[in-house]
Amino acid sequence: MKIKKLISITENLLPEFSELKTLNPETWDISEYLNLKYDINAAIAFSKFFFPDFIVKDGCIILGFRYSDESFKKWYKHYSGNISEIERTCNKYELKDFYNNNRNSNESLDLYNKKIDELGNVLKKSWEINCQLLFPEKKIVVDVFDEYDTTRITLYTISI
Repeated sequence: MKIKKLISITENLLPEFSELKTLNPETWDISEYLNLKYDINAAIAFSKFFFPDFIVKDGCIILGFRYSDESFKKWYKHYSGNISEIERTCNKYELKDFYNNNRNSNESLDLYNKKIDELGNVLKKSWEINCQLLFPEKKIVVDVFDEYDTTRITLYTISI
């Protein structure tokens, strides 16, 4: 048997998943965990997280959930129309902001940060695939990086 996959996840970052897997190691998998923890509404909502809308404006590609006309105009002027810099700035997002309201206060900050990094790596792959499919004529970089002790993600076009 050969397994092919686009992403791997570190299952031990999910303590509850790992605990339940010890009870039923032969059949327990991520689909069982998702079925136990989430409903179809969450699944549908998460699809927009991994397959976001993109706004194309003045040659720039901006994540739909990051787009603000006021912010875009400000950065367009600031960077004198430099598409890569405008995109890099407008698309920059602090990953913990996706889930900071629901953070488990009992888990260590170290574990939480490892989970944020794991999420960043998954989003990076997902957004790269989105960009390749939606904008095959462009070279778009999805960058996950640390800045000011927090993990951030952005995407921007580079000249070919």
